[in-house]
Amino acid sequence: MSLLHAETFGQGPDLVLSHGWGLHGGIWQAVIKALQDHYRLTVIDLPGHGHSPTPAGGFDLNRLSQLMLDAAPENSIWIGWSLGGMASLNAALHWPQQIDKVVMVAAQPQFVQTADWPHATPSNNLAAFTDNLTKNTSQTLKRFLGLQVRGIAGEKEMLRGIRDIVEQRPLPQTEALRLGLEILNSTNLRPQLKQLQCPIQFILGERDMLVPIATADKIQQLLPQARIDIMTEAGHTPFLSHTEQFLTLLEDFISQ
Repeated sequence: MSLLHAETFGQGPDLVLSHGWGLHGGIWQAVIKALQDHYRLTVIDLPGHGHSPTPAGGFDLNRLSQLMLDAAPENSIWIGWSLGGMASLNAALHWPQQIDKVVMVAAQPQFVQTADWPHATPSNNLAAFTDNLTKNTSQTLKRFLGLQVRGIAGEKEMLRGIRDIVEQRPLPQTEALRLGLEILNSTNLRPQLKQLQCPIQFILGERDMLVPIATADKIQQLLPQARIDIMTEAGHTPFLSHTEQFLTLLEDFISQ
C-alpha cells in the first residue's frame, strides 16, 4: 500500500509522472490528455503535496524516491520535472532494476550553484525561499511560481494557468515544502552518475531561470550517453508552454 496519492490513466507501456516543488500531479493534465490513449500513466503527488500526506518522520531524498517507487509500477519509464526529476534520477541510481528509462524535465543532478557547478540556482536564492517559507508560505509559493514562467512569451497567462491548477488541490504542507527545499539545497548526484544503468533524457528550457541551459555541456561531460534536448523559447515548464514540441521530444526518446 503506497503512502502517496497516485492516479492512473490509460493503457499501454508504463510511464510515471512526478511534479516539482510546490505543485501537484495535476500540473501534467495536458500531457496526460495527449498520452493516455497509448500509455498507462501513473501520476504521483509528492509527499505533503496535493492529496499526499507528509510521512511521519519527514523525508530525505532516498525516502522520497522509495515512496515514489512504492506508488509506481515496476519496469516503467519515469518522467520527473524539477524536484521530481532529481528524485527519479536518484531512484534509477539506487534501484536500477525497477526503472527502464528516466526523463529529466527542467532538472539536473545538482540544483544549487557551487564553485565546480556554476550553472545552477544561486544558493542565496534558495536560502531566501527557505527563510520566507515559515513567515508566509502562500507568498513564497507565488514567488516561486513566478520564476517558473519568467522570460517566456505569454508569461502572465501561463502564470494564471499554473495558479489555477495549483488551487485544484490542497496547498502543500509547509513542512513538506521545507524538506523539499532541503533536498534541492543539499543534493549532489554528480559523483554517482557513472553508475547509471538506464537510458536518460534531459529536456531543458532555453529560458529556464532555475536550471540554466549552460548546464547541458556539463551534464554531457558527466553522462556522454545522455540525450539532451533544449527547447527554444521555453522556461522551467516546457511541457506547459510548448506542449506539442515537448511531446515530440519525449515520445521520440521513450519509443526507442
